[in-house]
Amino acid sequence: MPLYDVRVMMELLRRSKDTEVVEDLTDIGEGIVEDLQLRTSESGVAISRSQRINLAMDIIRRGVQFAKVVELLSWKDFEVFVAEVLTQNDYRCIESYRKRGSSETQGMEIDVVGVRGRQILSVDAKMWGVRGGKTSALRTAAERQKERCARLAQELNPLSKKISGLKAGFYTVFPAVVTWLVEEVELHEGVPVVPVFKLNSFLVNLHQYEDLIASYSGSFSATSP
Repeated sequence: MPLYDVRVMMELLRRSKDTEVVEDLTDIGEGIVEDLQLRTSESGVAISRSQRINLAMDIIRRGVQFAKVVELLSWKDFEVFVAEVLTQNDYRCIESYRKRGSSETQGMEIDVVGVRGRQILSVDAKMWGVRGGKTSALRTAAERQKERCARLAQELNPLSKKISGLKAGFYTVFPAVVTWLVEEVELHEGVPVVPVFKLNSFLVNLHQYEDLIASYSGSFSATSP
């Protein structure tokens, strides 16, 4: 990616946050369209979600605080951003994992699921602004994510069809909530609540938390329907 001024890159994120389209590049420079391979249309210059995430990651690599960048992301961007951090830590990911319920089984929806080796990380991405009662809300989110994680461990066959290349056998499933409201990694009923700016270090050092985090064992067979 060309070495554009951070201000320009952040302005692109800000203007494309709600529509992923920038109508006017007059004060930014038309050359950026070709350099970043942006797509033009009648309504303006389109910036795809993947391009937005690439911009965000590049801005952070240049030393801008996570919080300032996250403010320029939409809730869907935030999920993709979390998945990108997992991917950079050798996880194979799926976003917005959904399993329909039936008269016999309960459905579920998980923002990001990442698989690395025999470990599965089930992430609830909470892009909340500053709000009252956030501690209580995060605790509730952690409890619900713990329940989803337990169900996921018992229903790995559908997941294996969404993330290709998974080997049959046993896996350990860990829950996590990622947000940008907290300052430190916190645990609630065995569920880590991780600030997004510490997500990378949390993943690198996950082995140090394993004995403290709630975990669930599950398996699937490659021949299962």
